[in-house]
Amino acid sequence: MDSPPAVQPFPAALPSAVTREQMRHVLDVSRMLTITTDLDLLLRRIAESTCAMLACERASIFLHDDARGELWSKIALLSHEIRIPATRGIAGHAFTNNQIIHCPDAYADPRFDPHPDGVSGFRTRDLLAAPMVDWESRPLGVIQALNKSPGTAFGETDAALLRLLADQAGVAIQRWHLQQTALQNSNLLHEMELARRVQDAMIPKRPPVIPGLLAAGWTRAASINGGDCYDLWRCADGRLGVLVADASGHGIAPALVVAQVRALVRTLSETEPDPLPLLWRVHERLAADLEPGRFVTAFLGFISGDGELHWCSGGHGPMFLCQPGELTVLNPTLPPLGVIDDPPHEGPPPLRLEPGGSLIIPSDGITEAFNPNGDLFGNDRVIAALQSQPGRDPDTVVAAIRAAVTQWQGKDEPADDQTLVVVRRHAPSFS
Repeated sequence: MDSPPAVQPFPAALPSAVTREQMRHVLDVSRMLTITTDLDLLLRRIAESTCAMLACERASIFLHDDARGELWSKIALLSHEIRIPATRGIAGHAFTNNQIIHCPDAYADPRFDPHPDGVSGFRTRDLLAAPMVDWESRPLGVIQALNKSPGTAFGETDAALLRLLADQAGVAIQRWHLQQTALQNSNLLHEMELARRVQDAMIPKRPPVIPGLLAAGWTRAASINGGDCYDLWRCADGRLGVLVADASGHGIAPALVVAQVRALVRTLSETEPDPLPLLWRVHERLAADLEPGRFVTAFLGFISGDGELHWCSGGHGPMFLCQPGELTVLNPTLPPLGVIDDPPHEGPPPLRLEPGGSLIIPSDGITEAFNPNGDLFGNDRVIAALQSQPGRDPDTVVAAIRAAVTQWQGKDEPADDQTLVVVRRHAPSFS
């Protein structure tokens, strides 16, 4: 058996032998390239032009399936879909070597794969294959011309024309990929915006009315979707429910996790009045669902109108209890949810907000906000902002801490999601 012919280089320009009819096909394909974004239609037109220009029986256009390492026939005139390994056959050689290949006697060439012929019943005599490349000359697939008219052979003019058609097909394919990427990005942004709206809808529009208590909250995401959330609601027994949760990371995945936490807490609080077993049940659910390394910090408290606070914190802290003339820093009582090893047996003892006292629960996006020099905002600056607003209502305290953090950062946009809740017990009024 003769050895396969050497790979033939492309001519630098179209030979003078190109006919007026062939040039018409070239111009027709070029025109379609500028006016249509339908990849199937354009590739089919290129395949049809290949048959007409090269006077061959069939043409096939193979695209590379990177995930499966295959070439598959996106367009195969007069044939069904064909899939072959990206290194097999004449098409595979043209693709992997990124060169045109002329095979004048298919069944005498050891590179030829006869399997597609056996499936389709078509018999390949000779063929010409050219890689379709992107703007950086990386192969995207292969275009093949099969069976030149009897009595003739593929020549230099055919090779030049096929290379030209392959280049145009490569441009069409890369443009289609760019359009798909742009469309996917647009759809992703739309989905993220919808998710943000859903997340915003979960933020309390106004705090519940609980006699003896005032409350305010604020949150700001570091991206379109945040991993922080807070909730304020009236429990069935008349107490104020307070949740501040922070899923590790920020973006759409943590936003989904923290939404799950909020929903679980709200539902379980209808039958479980104790924060400790409630957070444990949430932890058990998260531990079964979260990927390794993911966790959620969460503060949960129930406050009655006389100031009695039952609370628990899974990795969330510090919190600040401001009583008249006294400030206490509260630290987490459990590890973060999702990583607790053993069930807790006892929660922290109840606290009591004195008249005029406040409970402040920030997320770490506030205490760990950094300035342009890389210094952290820290607990002391939170405390200083609190002490600058003695006896003020929760909305004023929230605004003061926000202003202090923004000034510290030197910008509005946080590096991490930021959340803050303030609850204050009414001071007695004397008339």
